[in-house]
Amino acid sequence: MREYLAEIYRLQQDAPTVSTTSLADRLGVSAPAVPRMLKRLKSAGYLKHIPYQGVELAELGRQEALRELRRHRVLEVFLVDVLGFQWDEVHEYAGTLGKGLTDTVAERMAEMTGCPTRCPHGEPIPDQHGELPPVNDTCLINLAVGC
Repeated sequence: MREYLAEIYRLQQDAPTVSTTSLADRLGVSAPAVPRMLKRLKSAGYLKHIPYQGVELAELGRQEALRELRRHRVLEVFLVDVLGFQWDEVHEYAGTLGKGLTDTVAERMAEMTGCPTRCPHGEPIPDQHGELPPVNDTCLINLAVGC
C-alpha cells in the first residue's frame, strides 16, 4: 500500500489524476492488479476516485505518501553514505529493503547521515512532519553555455 501511495504522489507531480495504466507501468505490475489495491486504498480514506479520469490522493494518502518517500530517500542516503553503495544502484535496493522499514529506524538512519534534505539523486526529502523543503533548482536546459 505504501509503495502505491508513493508512486501516485510521484505521478501526480505531472498530472492531477493518475490512471490505472500509468500506475501499473510505474510499479511494474499487471493492469488488472491495480484496481483491487486502489479500491482498498479508497476504502481506507487514502484516495479519491475521479470518474473517467483516475485517482488522486486524499489528504491522508498524501501524508502517508510523503512518509514513505522520506523512508525511501533516507534509506538511499544511508546506503550511499554508510554502506558505500553508488548513487545509481540504491533506488532498487531501497525499494526492497524499505518494505518493512519503520519510522523509528528511518529517523535513526537520518541522524546517522546528518539529517539529509536531498537523496543521492537530488530529490528533496520530506521532514519528519511531511513537509518538503523548498526547491530552488534550475533546469540544466535553462543554463547558459559555460555555467
